[in-house]
Amino acid sequence: MLEHTKEEVADVAIYLLRLCMKLDINLEDAIMNKMTKNEKKYPVETSQGGSKKYSKSRENK
Repeated sequence: MLEHTKEEVADVAIYLLRLCMKLDINLEDAIMNKMTKNEKKYPVETSQGGSKKYSKSRENK
């Protein structure tokens, strides 16, 4: 089971890398930009340890 999962993850990674190359996307920059956006959208103070939608988790804060 784990070996099959590893192969599937590798397939996804290969596809993603090829897509980035084709579209001239710097994957590292895209990831860092997205992480920065997520930090603002899902602050630790209101999101950590909860499974509510982010807008709902802010209602009680």
